[in-house]
Amino acid sequence: MNAAARSGVPGTLLEPVSSILAIRFARLGDVALLLPALVRLRAMYPRARLALMTGTPCADLGRLCPQVDDVIAVDRLGMRDGARVRAVRDILSLVRRVRSRRFDLVIDFHSFRETNLLAWLSGARFRIGLKRSDRAYLPFCFNQEPVLEDKSLHVSEMFSRVVGGLPGAVPWSLASAGRLLAVPAGLAEEVRRRHFRTPPKVPVVAVYVGASVESRRWEPSRFASVADHAASQWGATTLILTGKTPEEEAIGRRVVESVAARGRVRVVAGLGIAELAAAIGLSRLLVSNDTGPMHLGPLMGVPTLGVFSRSLPDHYRPIGAGDRYIRKDTIHDVTADEVIQTMDEMWRPDGSSGARGVPGADRLSRSIR
Repeated sequence: MNAAARSGVPGTLLEPVSSILAIRFARLGDVALLLPALVRLRAMYPRARLALMTGTPCADLGRLCPQVDDVIAVDRLGMRDGARVRAVRDILSLVRRVRSRRFDLVIDFHSFRETNLLAWLSGARFRIGLKRSDRAYLPFCFNQEPVLEDKSLHVSEMFSRVVGGLPGAVPWSLASAGRLLAVPAGLAEEVRRRHFRTPPKVPVVAVYVGASVESRRWEPSRFASVADHAASQWGATTLILTGKTPEEEAIGRRVVESVAARGRVRVVAGLGIAELAAAIGLSRLLVSNDTGPMHLGPLMGVPTLGVFSRSLPDHYRPIGAGDRYIRKDTIHDVTADEVIQTMDEMWRPDGSSGARGVPGADRLSRSIR
C-alpha cells in the first residue's frame, strides 16, 4: 500500500485494483443512468471484479448489465422504516458483508451520510464520492478528492465525471458500446410468445403510459392517437405498458378504449424489470412518459421519445444520440400531432437504429421546445 493511501490523503491508484464496489440507491431511472458510468469504469479496470450495491427493487437492473459481476441488494427502506433493533442488526450484517469482500476501490455515487460511512467502513484502500450540493458530505470517509455535483449536467454525465475523477482516468466515450443491458434469449422469447402474439416481421411500438406522478402522465387519448398512427402508417402493433398499480392499469384500459385499431394493441401491466427490458428491446420505438422505464429504451438500444412536462429533461432526458424528447409547461400542452411528427422522423422501416449512439455518447438528445 502506498503512503498516501495509508495516511488517508488522496492516493494515486498506482497499485492494481482487483475489486470495485459502486453504491447507488434511489429509483429505477437513477440507477439506470448510472450504468454508462459503470461501463466507463470497466474500461478503466477491465480485470477488476465490479459489484453494484443498490436497493432491492432495482437489483435486477444491475443483474442485466454485463459490466456488473455482482449485485448487493439492500432493503434500504425496510431498514429505515422497520423496527430499530432489526435495522441495527441488518446494518451491522451489511457492513460485515462488505468488509469481507475486501474491496480495493469503493465509489459512493449516492452520497448520503450512511453511504459515506459505508464507504469508510468498507476498509477499501481507495474511496471516492460524489459531493452533492444539497446533502451533507463526510470528508473523513474518503481518501480521494470528491467530485462536486454540477446540476447543469445530465445525471448520467455527472456519474461519468465521478469515474473520471479517479487518478489515471483517460478521455473516453460510449458512442460505440452497443446495448448496455443483456436480456437472456430465453426470457426474451418467452416475453415475445406471451405478450406480443404477432408474427416476428410485424413491427412493434412500445408506449409506457404510467408514471408515479400525475403531472407526468400524458393523456390516454393521445397515446391512443400514437397507436392508431403506428397501425395505419407502419402496420405496427402497439404494446401498451403500465406499472402494477390498479391506477396505472386503468390508464392502459383507457388507452385501448380510445383506439380505433383495437386489433393492433396489446396491454401489458406490471412486468418486472427484466421482462420490461425484454419487451422494450423487442420493439422498434419507445414512446414514454417521464418515468424510470423510459430509460430502458436507450439502455436496450431502442430509439426513445420522452414526453416531459415542467420537470428537468436537461438532467433526465433519454440519452441516446438519436433519442428525442418533447417538453411543455404542462403535460397537457404536448399535442398528439407533435409527438407523431417526431415519431415519423425517428422511424426506420428496416428496424435499424441508424447512426444513433448509446447512453454517454458525445452527442446527446435533441430537444423540442
